[in-house]
Amino acid sequence: MVERINDIVKMINRLEELENEDKERTRICIDALRNSFEIQYFRDRYRAFYSFAINTEDEYRQNRLGLNRKELISLDKIEYPDNNDIFYHQNISACLENSDVYLYNPNVENHKYYELTEQIVKYISLILQPGLITPTHVERCMQLAFNAKYNSGCLSRQVGAVVTGEDFSIRSVGWNDVPKGQVSCNLRCVEDYCKNKDEETFSEYELEDEYFSEIMNEINQSLKEKDIQEKKAGKCFSYCFKDIYTGWTGEKNQVHTRALHAEENAFLQIAKYGGAKIQGGKLFTTASPCELCSKKAYQLGIKEIYYIDPYPGISRKHILSFGKSENPKMIFFQGAIGNAYISLYAPRMPYKDEISLVTGIKTKNIAKNIKEKYDKSFK
Repeated sequence: MVERINDIVKMINRLEELENEDKERTRICIDALRNSFEIQYFRDRYRAFYSFAINTEDEYRQNRLGLNRKELISLDKIEYPDNNDIFYHQNISACLENSDVYLYNPNVENHKYYELTEQIVKYISLILQPGLITPTHVERCMQLAFNAKYNSGCLSRQVGAVVTGEDFSIRSVGWNDVPKGQVSCNLRCVEDYCKNKDEETFSEYELEDEYFSEIMNEINQSLKEKDIQEKKAGKCFSYCFKDIYTGWTGEKNQVHTRALHAEENAFLQIAKYGGAKIQGGKLFTTASPCELCSKKAYQLGIKEIYYIDPYPGISRKHILSFGKSENPKMIFFQGAIGNAYISLYAPRMPYKDEISLVTGIKTKNIAKNIKEKYDKSFK
C-alpha cells in the first residue's frame, strides 16, 4: 500500500514539473497510516514529511464511532494488537509513539472543531515558515523528556520523564533504566552469560538459579545454529530478565523488572540530590504513568500529568481520579516533538535578516539617515 501511495506522490510531483516549474507545489495529505513502519517509509524518503496524530478521550472516541464498550474493545484488539506481526498489522500505539505532531480533538457541539482547526493552522504555518513562533512551555518540557528516553537501555520500550514546578521550571529528568552502577539490559548478552558468568554484569540470582541457567543455556544452544548465526550477523543477543522470569513462573506483574520507570527515576533524583519543591508541579512523560508511578505522583502532589502514549492500565480511573485531595489532571500532549520540534521551530535564518531581505528595508540604515537629517537641521 505505501509503495502505491508513493507512486501517486511521484506522479503528482512529475505532473507539476511538466505543467509549470514556477507553480506553487502541491501539499499532499495521506489519510491515514496505521503502522509505524509506514510512517518510517515516508520519513526516510521525504524530508518534508510530518506525521500528525490526533488524540481524544475514550468516552468521546466511543461516542463519535457510535460503538458500545464491547465493540470498542474489539476494535482496539485490531488497532492495538498484542502479536508479533509488526510489519503487517495495524498498530495505533506504535504510530502514536512515532508521530511528529500531536493534536487534541476535544468533545465539541455542532461539529465546530475550532480548537482542532487552530492547531492544524498553527503547524501548517510552521511547516511553511519554520521559526515563525517559539515553542510552548509544554512542548519545551516534553521535548526534554523525549530526548531523555534515548538514554534508556530498555529492550522493550524507551520512556522519558521530566518533573517541573508550577511555572514549568525543570526540577528533574528521568528515563527507564536499571539502578546506577548496574549494567543496562541492552548491554547484557546471552552468549556472555554462558561463557563468562561475569558477577559485575549478572545478578547472584541469575548466576546461581538452576532453572534460569537451564533456560539461558537452551537459548544459547539455539543461537549456535548456522542459519541463526547468519541472521544475527554478529549482533548481541540481549535478553529481558522479566520475560524469562515471568515465562518460567507464569506471573504477570511489574515487580520483577530490573529497571526503574522513567517517572520513578525522575522523582528519586529530586530526593537523591537535595530536591526542590514539586507539590503543585507537573509531570511530563512520553508514556502515561502506570499504577505504581501514578501513586507516587499523587502522593507527591503533582497536579498536571502531560503524556503522549496512553498506558494500557487502570491508573487513571483507579488512582488518579479518586480521593479527597485535588486529583492530578491527565492531559494529552499537544505539539511538535523529536526532529519535527527542530524542523518547525528552528528558523532557516535569523528572522530579522529574513524580513529585511524580503522587504528590502534596513531599519538600521533608516535610523542612521534620520539621525543625519536631524544633525544637519541643528547645524
